[in-house]
This record gives sequence, C-alpha cells and structure tokens, in this order.
Amino acid sequence: MAEGGVEALPTELPLLEAKLARPRLRPGLIPRARLFDALDRLADSELTVISGPAGSGKTVLVSSWLAERPELASAWATLDPSDDDPTRLWTYVSHAIDRVRPGLARPALARLKMPRSSVETGIDELLNGLAGYDGRVVIVLDDLHRVSSESCLRSLAYAVERLPPSSRMIVATRSDPGRRLSRLRARGGLGELRARDIAFTNEEAHELVVKRAGVLVTENDIRILVDRTEGWPAGVGLAALWLSGMDEPGRGIRQFSATHRHVADYLASEVLDAADEEMREFMLKTSIFDRFSAEPCDVVLGTTNSRRVLADLERTNLFVVPLDGRGDWYRYHHLFRELLRLELASTSPESVPELHGRAAAWFQARGLVEEALVHAEAIGNDDLARMLAAEHLNLMRAGKVDVFMWYLDALSDEELARHPVVAAAGTSSLLRRPRAERERLTAIAEASLESLPDTARRYVEVAVALSRAAHLDRELEATHGHATRAVDLARSNVHDVLVPALAVLAYANYFRGDTAAARAAAEEAAAQPDAAQQQHGLIYARALLALLECEAGHPKSAEVAARETVVAAAELGLAGTWTAGLAHHVLGQALLELGRVQEAERELDRAEILRRAPEPHLDHAHTLLVLALARLSRGRLTLAATELAAAREQLDALGDVARLMALADDVELQLAEAHAGSPKTVEPPTVAELAVLRLLATDLSQREIGNELFLSMNTIKTHTRHLYGKLGASSREEAVRRANALGLIEAGDSPG
Repeated sequence: MAEGGVEALPTELPLLEAKLARPRLRPGLIPRARLFDALDRLADSELTVISGPAGSGKTVLVSSWLAERPELASAWATLDPSDDDPTRLWTYVSHAIDRVRPGLARPALARLKMPRSSVETGIDELLNGLAGYDGRVVIVLDDLHRVSSESCLRSLAYAVERLPPSSRMIVATRSDPGRRLSRLRARGGLGELRARDIAFTNEEAHELVVKRAGVLVTENDIRILVDRTEGWPAGVGLAALWLSGMDEPGRGIRQFSATHRHVADYLASEVLDAADEEMREFMLKTSIFDRFSAEPCDVVLGTTNSRRVLADLERTNLFVVPLDGRGDWYRYHHLFRELLRLELASTSPESVPELHGRAAAWFQARGLVEEALVHAEAIGNDDLARMLAAEHLNLMRAGKVDVFMWYLDALSDEELARHPVVAAAGTSSLLRRPRAERERLTAIAEASLESLPDTARRYVEVAVALSRAAHLDRELEATHGHATRAVDLARSNVHDVLVPALAVLAYANYFRGDTAAARAAAEEAAAQPDAAQQQHGLIYARALLALLECEAGHPKSAEVAARETVVAAAELGLAGTWTAGLAHHVLGQALLELGRVQEAERELDRAEILRRAPEPHLDHAHTLLVLALARLSRGRLTLAATELAAAREQLDALGDVARLMALADDVELQLAEAHAGSPKTVEPPTVAELAVLRLLATDLSQREIGNELFLSMNTIKTHTRHLYGKLGASSREEAVRRANALGLIEAGDSPG
C-alpha cells in the first residue's frame, strides 16, 4: 500500500480508502424501525433501490440498518463521477468485497487488471467468490446517480441477475437507474424504497425535534412541520436546528420556509448549483406553477422539449412530485418551489409577469379558471379583475362562488370601479355577506351604469335587482318588487341568471301567501333548458317545489323531493352553502309533519346554521320558527323559546309578513300550553349564547371558541357570564351538565 493508505489500481489511478468505508453514524440518530423492517422484507430481492433527493437520509438509513444487523457482512462503495467507467467501478466493488474476507475478490481483481479481459469475466470471478463465502453479504453502492454510462449500468444489471442467493445489492441514488431495471422489476427481483417511503413520519419528526433537539412544540406543530417539509429529513433536521434557539418554536414552525438560511444554503448548494444551465432555467421559470405538465411548460418557456426535461427531473429526484400515475402532471416540493421562486425574482424579475401571463392564458383557454386566476393575480389586480369579469359566471356555474368572492375581496374600490361587472356579480353571489358590504358593491356598480356598453349595463342592472331580492333582508313588498324586476330583466336580456331570479321570486310569492304564483315561478325555473348550469338557482327552485308540496298536505312526497335535493346539492359541491339551507329546512319540515321528530330537529338545526346571518333575514326567521316547533315536540322548551324570540326580533325588523307572523303566533301558543304543564324553566339563552354554549361542551378554549364564531374574547366572556347566570352555574363543567339536563344541548350536538 502506498503512502497515505492508497493502493495502485490497474488504471494507475489512486484507490481512495474513504470510498470503501461505511459512513460513520453520528450520535443521536433517529431509529427508523419501520424502514429497517422494510429492508428486511426485501431480503429476497437481488437488488434494492433506495431513491430520493438530496437530504433524504438514504446513506444514513442503509448504514444504520447494517449497524443493527451484525450478522450481515457489508461491502460498501461510495461512488463519484470518476467511477463512470466499468473497469474502475468494478475494481472498487471488488476491493469492497475483498474487505469482507481478504482474498475473496483476488481472482476478480486479477481479471480486471488484464488489458484484453472483459468486465463481465471479472464480475463472474467476483460472483464465484461470493458463492463460496459462508455467510450473507450485502453490497452497497452509494451515490449511484454519479454513474450514468450505458456500459456501467449494463454491467450492474449483468451482475445483479447472477448474484448468488447469499448476496444482495442495495443502491442509494438520487435518480432512477433506468430501463435496465425493468426486467428485474418484471420478475420480482427488484425492491424499491422511494422518497415518499423514506420521508419522516410525524412520530419520527417528533422524536428528532422534541426528544432529541429538546424543542418544546405540540403534536399539531409537528404535523404542520411534516406537512411543510413533506417529511424531507434534511428539512426537518434543519428546522430542529433553527427552532432550538427560538423562544416561541410553535410560531417558528409556521414561519419555516426556504427563506431561512440553512434551508436556502442546502438547497442551493446540493440542487441548484449541481444542475446544468438548461435544467436550472427550466426549474426557475416553471416554479411559477403550482402544478404543471409538459404543454403549459412549453408554452411558458417557448420550447418543445418539456416532456423530456420533466422525465429527467422525475428520474433525478430533483424535488419534483408526480401527481398522477401517467406522468402527466407534477408539482415541486413546497420548500424547493419557494427557493426557486425567490431565485427567479432575484435573478430575472422582469420575466415574471410575462411568464404568469402566458400561463394564465393557457389555463383560461382550457377552462381551468381557478388556475388561470392564480396567475392573473400574480401579474396584478387589474389583470385579475379583467379575468373575473370574463369568468365569474363559469365559476358560479361550477359551484365556486367562494372562489370568486375570495378574489373579489382582493380588489380595491378603484379597481372594481374600472370593472363594475365584477362588483355587480359580487352583490348577487348568493353567499351570506353583510348588507353594508353588498350595498358598497352595489354603489360601485351603479355609479358606472351610464358609461357601460348595453350588454354590461343590462347585466349590472339585473345583478343588482337580484341581490336586493335574494337575501330576503328587506320588507316583503320591496323584496317582491326587486325579484319581479330581476326576472323581467333576466328574461329579456340576461338569461344566465334567470333561474335564480325565478327561484327568488317564487320564495317571495310564498311568503306573500300566493302559492299559485310561487309554484309557477319555481316550475319555470326548474324547466329552463340551461337550469343545470345555474346550480344555485336550480337547487333553490327544487327545494321550493318540495316546500309547496309539504304545504299542500303531502309530506311524504315532500320528504322524497327534499332528500333528493339535499343529495343533489352535495353532489354539486353546495352542501355547506346558504342555497342548500332551504333544502334542509323542507326536509326537516316534512319529517316533522310525518312524526319523525328527532330526524326533523337534526335537519332543521342544519338549516338554521346554513341560513344564519348577522342581520335579520326572512328565510332565517322561517327556519327558526319551524325549528321551534320541532323543539316543542321534543319537550325542549327553553330552546324553543330562544328560537321564537330570535324569529320575532327578525320579523319586527322586516315588517309584517302574514304567513310568518301566523306561524310565530302558533309557536307561542303551543309554548304557553307546554309551560302550563311543566316545571319552571330557566331564562332562555339568546341564539348567540346558545352557539357559545354548544362549544363550551367541547374541549375548545375560550380563545378557540372566539375564533370558531368570529367573536372577540371579551364577547365570549360576556356570553359565558350570562349563560352561567341563566343556568345557575358557577363553572363551565356545571353549565354544561345543567344545559344537558335541560335539553339545551345533547351529546350529538355539533359545533358547526
């Protein structure tokens, strides 16, 4: 051996002893028993491939597994680019095997030294030596991605297919060794552990961060960290290092990103700096996408080779995650995407708007509106407003009203004034928004009426009229007038909103006691040829027809129709919307008339939650009154009194509605009769106090209850204090026990 532990190879290149040493394990490593078991289960596979990006813990996994398995002899070789030559590669592998037992690889090394001898003959000699060894040998090739030549990969496949039963090979790599493995895979000789398999679980991350690093965070914090890093072991380790010096590590986890120095330095040095110029440019420019495929990448980059580059990215594990089994759609690892975007903004800021513009146009042309809006917003709010004006009806037809309103809320009044169609659409979105907010949007839309082209002006007019009718927050005759105008305008000019306009008119006619007109409008709405594209209006119209059937004395057929409407709303993604509230109301009312009181109460409870609003609304008062009847049927008198009082308050604010006032009088009469024959009840809680009471029965803290109900801590404390007084309780536990005994809450009550 030459000076410094270096022997001469047949190629006259030095043999580096460090490449033949199994990496030393540092103290404090996380035991990964589940992965050790996986490697044990793959013992019958001739070749096990462990693949993942930089920092996945591949090397540590194999080294620690071997340390736990002293009965296995290991032959370790860490490869580098100079080993991308079959003779040099197998010379190193032979020396690694010779360290299992000196002389075991001597014939192979002699063959490899012969000038005209093939590598395969050297491999044969090596395998003969392994076959005669009395023990189990694991050959480990670390960093196999450093070797890419066809001759090297062919020689590996040749060796693996001829390994003796007592030997197996494990390779750790950042990239897939390629098609040479397909034959092994087909006959079951290949075992694989991919990045998703070796990522940290919540339990492993907790072991590292909390138990080893001593960072005091909760289980939920750990879940957030694993989600943020996608279980990337290096990311979790870097986070633990960073968090250990923080006073509030829980908050730090929520701030952890690629902007932190350790993460940025690691990713930049291990990934970006190692990529060639073509790959680097591709990754930087495609980082504008949340998800991407070859076609939009080609459009954004102005190239035609994205499919090949994506295949290379996936093969080399450069933090790209396939989203389907066909290899069509991908995304970047969250932290890596952040780094790419920061780098792009730093090195080429002028290109970012143009890239987003091309992406927005591509997604919009294919009807992928939500993706298009993401890129439009990235360009600027004016582009976002233009796209919302063009696409808001498509969003609403797809049940994505919440998406439309999310982006609308990002626009200023000045931007909305330049695009009044967007403001008008926001007023009639059929989402429960405060009246003042709707009036603000209405004022913006109407201020530009005279300057708008005819088509846009007519749309704004019908949208505003529909908004003033649909929310049922005005006196009934005013609501009916706005609904009639909305129908007239829609029927002659804006057919796209005719179905919801007719449905709203039908409900207004119902409240006026004109059931014939209500039925005619609801039937016309449901019969429109494009009713299926106006989903909110169709669900509303179908629920109204079921309500009219119930009112006509046919609760059984009303139940069937209402249940079908509830299911249809869920299938359309409208289950949690105000629109679906009427369907639940009708189902509850029909069940109540059929004597199925407990089921009725559950459906009406759901309807009340969906129709609840910060201001008086006729539909909410309607549900409160029918729910009060269900409470009475179950003997829950205090709850019935609460809901009757809330309904009366709303009706007082909205003027005389004969149908609902008569219903309120009936509830009051039944409540008085029930009180006459029952023990004294407590003072009824308000609806707001009742919402707090239900959450007091959970494990939520007062602050969390406030977050859930969008109320301040002081308001929660005030409601709680009032509840204690009404219930005669001095603690939260006593209040919950007393509320249960009085039937104010039940074990099955849901906070939502």
